[in-house]
Amino acid sequence: GIAEGCAVSMAAGMAKQGAIPVFAVYSSFLQRSYDMLIHDVAIDKLHVVLGVDRAGLVGEDGETHHGVFDVAFLDSVPGMTVLAPSSYAELAGMLEQAVLHVDGPVAIRYPRGGEGAYHGDAGPGHAAVLRQGSDITLVSYGILINDVLEAAELLAAEGVQAEVVKLNVITPLDPELVLESVKKTKVLLTVEDSAAHSSVGERLAAAVAEAGLRAKVLCRTSGDKFVTHGALSCLKQELGLDSAGIFRAALEEVRKHG
Repeated sequence: GIAEGCAVSMAAGMAKQGAIPVFAVYSSFLQRSYDMLIHDVAIDKLHVVLGVDRAGLVGEDGETHHGVFDVAFLDSVPGMTVLAPSSYAELAGMLEQAVLHVDGPVAIRYPRGGEGAYHGDAGPGHAAVLRQGSDITLVSYGILINDVLEAAELLAAEGVQAEVVKLNVITPLDPELVLESVKKTKVLLTVEDSAAHSSVGERLAAAVAEAGLRAKVLCRTSGDKFVTHGALSCLKQELGLDSAGIFRAALEEVRKHG
């Protein structure tokens, strides 16, 4: 059998003795370790690194394996840092950052499968602007940044200039770069393959409201129901998380506020 709760407790014990354990675990199985993350790791502020595999939608692995809940439950753990690489280069850099430069518990979430067209390395900051624009702010993280960049190209063909902000760190969330963009565009569309409740989009919407900005905020997520089994491309299309769905949602909103 598998015993993720025991593995997190063992990692805590190793960290307590001065080691820096790296525990690679599926996102959906990390759910079994929530109690141990709280009581064995976080309370003592121990430096345990979690390699959160199968983050986001996983297609053919089925509805029990979609990693759509870790964004919410990891954000609730005090002292937790969550890194979200979008390419192999960023994964390598963030692993080094997690092991050598982050204190306390830290998770690096990455998807099943390879990378997309984005091969860049956004650097060590909390966020980066990948594309300048003035009509709408598109925000995402992880592998979905590829669909967002494709959507931005489609929007450009329609005369809509989308600013694309990629988040590198989603917990703790620093909204400064997003807020600066929204001050200019007045429209924010967040895109993430995670559950709707306690999503990054919800947190950014709260940050926009707290900043007193008059802006329209739309959150695209995997929804508030269990995602079924299916090919990844079909699931993204069904949920509106592919480039075409993002393009349509953004274009409709820009034309409403144009």
